[in-house]
Amino acid sequence: MRNFLKNSIDYLFDKAIIISGICVVLLSVVDISNLNDYTIKIFGVEKFELGRIFYYLIVILSLIFGFIAVIHGTEVQKLEEDNLSKSNKINDLESNLNEVVNETNDLFNSYLRLLVKNLEFTHKERISVYKVYNDKFKLIGRTSVDPILMEIGRSEYPIDEGFIGKGWREGEFFIENLPDCTQRGGNNYYSAMNNIHPIPREVVDNMKMKSRNFFIYRINGYDGNPRAVLVFESLEPTTFSKEFIVDKLNGVKQPLIMFIEKNNGIVITENILGV
Repeated sequence: MRNFLKNSIDYLFDKAIIISGICVVLLSVVDISNLNDYTIKIFGVEKFELGRIFYYLIVILSLIFGFIAVIHGTEVQKLEEDNLSKSNKINDLESNLNEVVNETNDLFNSYLRLLVKNLEFTHKERISVYKVYNDKFKLIGRTSVDPILMEIGRSEYPIDEGFIGKGWREGEFFIENLPDCTQRGGNNYYSAMNNIHPIPREVVDNMKMKSRNFFIYRINGYDGNPRAVLVFESLEPTTFSKEFIVDKLNGVKQPLIMFIEKNNGIVITENILGV
């Protein structure tokens, strides 16, 4: 019963302007038809002015619901203005967040470019960094002397697929002298990769960079838990060794951990946008 009364009152408030308009129309009808002069004999009164009572009742209802409509309209306008203000603030926050994320990513990629230089990588090599979000790899950094090799392919990668999946589970993975991808229509290349760690054929076929020398190195966070993987790769069969990369990483590992730990732009942006 209480809910029924509450819903009824809410309904009357929402429809106040309509009810007020109906009352005004009824007043006009009463005036035109002289209904306000209508009388009846009741309770010993010869001319009980029922029409006038009806007229005044409509006037009172018209004033009441007219006042409610004005108040309700003001409240609605305030709510709309408040929602608009909050929407503008959210847009500003999203814009500022995107700027911060872009600046952080640019700084991270600049650091990776220094690492490329330190490793003496050429246009045939590339470094990529994948961080785990929601049990999937997300590319958070990539650089190469060749701008074509810097292009981003898939936005996310399964955590248990291919060499990066193997490196993620085992801590590191190194391989060299993979078959030439042009031999036997790429069959030798795919078989070599799939035999080491399962990966779909279409994924390999769509890879823009079919490298022959890989080193996958897992990065743990400050708490010791796995956070990301670094992928070093080359189109040449024997460009680098595992020991060479590990030795070069010894002096730059801590800054890498800092960048990776703080790189939460993807998560924040996806939460805001509901992706």
